[in-house]
Amino acid sequence: MYQPLHLKYRPKNLQELVGQDTIKTTLTNAITSSQIARAYLFTGPRGTGKTSTARILAKSLNCLNSKKPTATPCGECSSCKTIDSCSSLDVTEIDAASHNGVDDARELIQHSNFAPAMSPYRIWILDECHQLSTSAQNALLKCLEEPPAHVVFILCTTEAHKVLPTIISRCQTFNFRALSVDAMVGQLHKISSAESIAIANSAMRAIARTCDGGLRDALQLLSQLSLLNSEITVSSVAEVSGSISEEDSIALLKAIHSGDTLSVLQSSRTLIDSGKTPKLILSNLLAAMRDLLIVKSTRHCQNLITGPVGYSQLRSLALHLDFETIDAACTQLQKSEFQLRTSTNAATWLEVCLLNLIGKSEPAAPEMRLPATSQSNRFDKLDKSPQDVKAPAPAPAPDLEATWAQVIAAAKPGNRDLLNRAKIAELSTDSCVLVVERKYATKFKTHLESVQRIVTKALGRSVNVTVKQQEDLAA
Repeated sequence: MYQPLHLKYRPKNLQELVGQDTIKTTLTNAITSSQIARAYLFTGPRGTGKTSTARILAKSLNCLNSKKPTATPCGECSSCKTIDSCSSLDVTEIDAASHNGVDDARELIQHSNFAPAMSPYRIWILDECHQLSTSAQNALLKCLEEPPAHVVFILCTTEAHKVLPTIISRCQTFNFRALSVDAMVGQLHKISSAESIAIANSAMRAIARTCDGGLRDALQLLSQLSLLNSEITVSSVAEVSGSISEEDSIALLKAIHSGDTLSVLQSSRTLIDSGKTPKLILSNLLAAMRDLLIVKSTRHCQNLITGPVGYSQLRSLALHLDFETIDAACTQLQKSEFQLRTSTNAATWLEVCLLNLIGKSEPAAPEMRLPATSQSNRFDKLDKSPQDVKAPAPAPAPDLEATWAQVIAAAKPGNRDLLNRAKIAELSTDSCVLVVERKYATKFKTHLESVQRIVTKALGRSVNVTVKQQEDLAA
């Protein structure tokens, strides 16, 4: 019968526990010295070994081939085998999500008084104990504090903040941490070698980053990828896990850097059409920008890279960007993150964000970012003809709608409702004319200083704002 990898390679003793060295040492010393607590609380993210450790502890206490608790249970006696198969009479695992009432707690307390059938201890493992109702947790308080001498409680949860403080104070708490990328890669390498799975080292690192510290999730993904019957690559990891591939990330970064508006919009639309959410695209881009900052700041930082783009590609991109440009892009992405969460049209706001990134990555800014005198000097140098000096070629008109969308995105949420009532009628280097309906004109004029401050901050230069009514503009 097929056995999933995360069950097949489940740790059988404390020495096989991955990435939890402090917990491994503490429990080993407690078992060796027979300092067994009456109640334990195991907390931490999913897939980090809480339930596995609870079973290991149960086998260590009830192994029949040892006269006292042992840190290395045999795994061969009837007690160890029945614990592994969840059929032990003396070790009971309870799903607190489906047994969360006060009556279930009373039944547990009543049964805990019974002596163990064949082992030294009667052990209760409550999985996802935060699902217990408040009444059920309160009912367990006295039993947890002073249980019968033969009883040990092991509570497991992914959300310790939902457990009553009075429960936590009666337990020895062990905090399981998310596994590091290196620890997960080591385990993936060991298992893939044992299972003869062809996988590239970069793909193992991609799996570890995708699963965010959960080894169980990583083994599930590895098992799914092994069904491809070909060598597992970074691209296949991105395809199966639903993340964005390195090639797509590089293409989007290069399009932003080169200022190719069409390529940027086409790349984002292609990703969205392939099922990638705007939030995922933004998070992916933010991770890449974060890595670019690190690569730009220091050398030999391969182990610090967490995004989808490899170190060599990042180093190549960083040669053409300065620190300030990358930092400004990170700030813009952070501002857009809130807008994506609250917007009913996230794809549109993603495109606005990407267009703003193009402006921040261009070394030569458009006329909106240059003083009027600088523009004149540029034209003077191009042609010294008096006629051309008197009548320079007109600068390209700014995209007023996109500029105003940038201003609204940069404003605080409480100000956006008011700003949405206006549009830009005219925009120059140092002035901005807004047009509003008559019923909003008074409110805009009352808050003119605040509006001017918002526009100045969003555009990055001092701008004098004037408000006109639509009727006045038409006249």
